[in-house]
Amino acid sequence: MMADDNSGEQETGLEPRVQVEQTSVGKSKPSDLLDLMSRFLESPGNVLLIQGAPGTGKTTLALELLNEMKGTRIGPHTISANKVYVSSRVSSSKLHRHFPGVHEVLDSMSGKEAAGSETRLGGDSRIAGAANIVGRILTLKRAKQKGIIVVDSWEGAIANATEEQRNAMETAIFQDLEESKLSAVIVSESENSPKLDYLVDGIVTLSLSHLEDRTVRSVVVNKLRGFRLHTQRALFSLDGGKFTLLPRVEFHFDIDRSVNPKLISPVRNSESSYSTGSPDLDALLDGGVRKGSSLLLDVNSTVSPHSVKLLLDIMAANFINQGGTAFIIPYSIFSSQNIAESLKTYVGDTVLNERVRIAEFNQVLRDEKWRVKLTGRLQEDLAAFNNAWNELGAISSARALKYDFDKTVQL
Repeated sequence: MMADDNSGEQETGLEPRVQVEQTSVGKSKPSDLLDLMSRFLESPGNVLLIQGAPGTGKTTLALELLNEMKGTRIGPHTISANKVYVSSRVSSSKLHRHFPGVHEVLDSMSGKEAAGSETRLGGDSRIAGAANIVGRILTLKRAKQKGIIVVDSWEGAIANATEEQRNAMETAIFQDLEESKLSAVIVSESENSPKLDYLVDGIVTLSLSHLEDRTVRSVVVNKLRGFRLHTQRALFSLDGGKFTLLPRVEFHFDIDRSVNPKLISPVRNSESSYSTGSPDLDALLDGGVRKGSSLLLDVNSTVSPHSVKLLLDIMAANFINQGGTAFIIPYSIFSSQNIAESLKTYVGDTVLNERVRIAEFNQVLRDEKWRVKLTGRLQEDLAAFNNAWNELGAISSARALKYDFDKTVQL
């Protein structure tokens, strides 16, 4: 993509960028998965296993679910749920700083209440490790008050336990929770926990992978007993120390075109660079595409052409919506009509006809103001291109040439 410098560029009025809302019919949003897990734990007796390799975000998800647990409403008053966190990973002070609603933190190695906890629920503090944890859980069960227990991690909780103590802990956590109005979250450091699978009612697996220099985090809901799963997978972020599910991408060419297109408010250009339409991409490019420069977008076979087209459409629309013009030689598998329809979503019909020209090699298509028909004969095509390029230059000195490099080489 090439952009001409434009010292006399006429900018349109800019508004804060409007994010396009993801809409779908009969499809669940990724955020529904987190809500589904929370509602699953609102049902007394349910036990959720969160498994995954170290560093995948299990603790963050467990704390998010613990924080979301609602209390019991009685008339105008709400009795908060008991929230107990058995930890071998997070310090008590840090936990209470970020999640003040947690009532009690137990050290899984000693089974004793960690310093800084606000509430003691009883139990013999002289009993160490797993035995003391069992005692605390049984005390909670006898109270028959709505609550949630998070054991993070299972491996840490049973590290020093005898076989008898381990069996006692399994019995305390996995049996008769429903009658005691408790639910539980078990965190496992393993990506596959066959010894726990048959004991729990729900399983969530977190994983991470690396794509070039990016970290990709994903969550899979393997099962939630009694709940229908419309979707099982989603991507998520741990930005800001919070478990956040990312929205699914709905490509603009899948949108119902019977409705009026919603124009995108452009991201402002700087004095030296044109914005790509994405503040994050601008930051990677040190401010955007420098005026008068060229940008080569190199992609491999793992990248969908639709994804490339979406990015280029947004870049072109951001340029055009700030007074620029564009000549486009379409990506190999897309026709001029396809490009025009998708770009129209961002710029509108009037701007498309006035400031966009799109090359087309199919001579039988009807004439359009934005369509420039090429024959494949170099001299004729150069003349047609020059005419269109000069026409755009008369409208604005800010011109962009967007083309498929491989297709241009073939010509």
